[in-house]
Amino acid sequence: MTHPDDLEKTRSNTSALLNGETSEFSYEKRFVAKHGAIVWTLTTVTLLKDAAGKPQFFLGVIEDVTSRKRAERASRESEERFRAIVKATPECVKVVAPDGKLLAMNAAGCVMVEAGADSDVVGQSVYDLIAPEFRQKFIEFNEDVCRGNKGHVEFQIVGLKGTRRWMETHAVPMRDPSTGQTVQLAVTRDVTARKEADEKLRRSEAELRTLANSIPQLAWMANPDGHIFWYNQGWYEYTGTTLEQMQGWGWKAVHDPNVYPRVFEKWTESIRTGTPFEMEFPLRGADGIFRWFLTRVSPFRDAQGKITRWFGTNTNIDEQRQLLRSLSEARDHLEIGVQERTAELQAANESLRALSARLLKVQDDERRRLARELHDSVGQIMAALSMNLAVVQSQAYKLDTLGARAVQENAQLLQQASTEIRTLSHLLHPPLLEIAGLVSALRWYVDGFSERSNIKVDLELPADFPRLPNDTELAIFRIVQECLTNIHRHSGSSTAAICIRQKGTRLLVEVQDNGRGIPKPKQHELMESGRGGVGFGGIRERLRQLGGTLEITSNGGGTVVSATLEVNEVNNANKDQEARTTTQ
Repeated sequence: MTHPDDLEKTRSNTSALLNGETSEFSYEKRFVAKHGAIVWTLTTVTLLKDAAGKPQFFLGVIEDVTSRKRAERASRESEERFRAIVKATPECVKVVAPDGKLLAMNAAGCVMVEAGADSDVVGQSVYDLIAPEFRQKFIEFNEDVCRGNKGHVEFQIVGLKGTRRWMETHAVPMRDPSTGQTVQLAVTRDVTARKEADEKLRRSEAELRTLANSIPQLAWMANPDGHIFWYNQGWYEYTGTTLEQMQGWGWKAVHDPNVYPRVFEKWTESIRTGTPFEMEFPLRGADGIFRWFLTRVSPFRDAQGKITRWFGTNTNIDEQRQLLRSLSEARDHLEIGVQERTAELQAANESLRALSARLLKVQDDERRRLARELHDSVGQIMAALSMNLAVVQSQAYKLDTLGARAVQENAQLLQQASTEIRTLSHLLHPPLLEIAGLVSALRWYVDGFSERSNIKVDLELPADFPRLPNDTELAIFRIVQECLTNIHRHSGSSTAAICIRQKGTRLLVEVQDNGRGIPKPKQHELMESGRGGVGFGGIRERLRQLGGTLEITSNGGGTVVSATLEVNEVNNANKDQEARTTTQ
């Protein structure tokens, strides 16, 4: 069905033909085919006349223009999409004529040049927006593109408000359909931020290089694969080389051939694994002398963790190594001297200990001799006096009262002297110690001590306490004797306790009181300084000879003296006792 407007247009065109106003007219019309497709036709109508010029009939030619209409529509839609893309893109899209005239520019480009609308710049020379120092470069670039070459260029523009920006343009030649000439179609992006970042990086690298040149270490940088591309000035001054000689793997030339294989192996492993490198090795100087350096290499990584380069330093530690070597040698000499002096002191100490042991033996022998002298000589004299005095006592009736009393008093004094001499003889060397053993000797001594001092003494001994070697029994007896003497003289205690017990080959002797105790300074003097007086000094020396130790613990509530010593097995002691018995 024909649209009313189309009918009116057909009538109007027909009338024009009949009136001679036109020779023909045409019109396009769209149909829907039976299969549903759209079909476009172009109808051309011509008025045919006879020889007299009188209209005879109309000639109509109908042409199928569906393909052309589709092509026109596709072209129109493509152009609309292109315009939408150009309008939406954040980059500047522009068209520039060979003479620099700006033919077109999108909104993003207007923003870049600080234009309120494209009318402010379109139709004007784009060269006016280029910074003066880049203008000639851009003119040559534009002319080259308009000659049919594509390319890219970086330059600075000065916006309408005076703001400078860095731009990067990628351009291709394009034919202008309206004029037929070749123009520049360009996409330009603002790279100011990137250029500023590049400049900051350049300044940073320049500062780093300046810093690296000022440090005392040798410094260098390498690519991720280990290829060294830069050394600081210190490297060249020390090695006497040039960058051409050292680039890449040229640094091998200044390494000690004997050490280089280990350096290379470790460095390639760091490159493979991305781990820091640290090693000490020698480097040859310009004077040909190898000096030791501590080398540290660290990787630089980007935001994704990928290594972008390596930075290494070599610190001269040759003097430190020489100093350490000298110190080591001095220490070795000192240790040898100390060992020699220690050996001398040990020998002297052994001599002193041997002398001390001999003195103790001489002391024991002298006590034994004095005890025997008191018992055998003085004791016999006292016995003779007692017998003579008994004769006098039997004839006391012949004396007056005063003489008889004197005889009686002399008899008592003689008895008291005999007792004291016998006690003194037993204290100097108790005969029970050799005859009956330590247990009997201690019981005899403790009973006599308690009777003389009025100090109650508790003696605790194992029921099956065995006989011990002579030296051991004598040492234990002297320890108990010295401790009870000190309790009587200094502690003010009314009681004392003696405990002897054996654990394996170790024998523990403890003597305890509940007196006033020993002051801390005096304890320190007794235990730390080695100045324990004659009594404790003798005890300590006896224990040392027997592989024993002495410990003193004291507070305000009393004192505990603990002696620990090694003892032989019972069988050995019994054999020793049999030997003593046989000797006696």
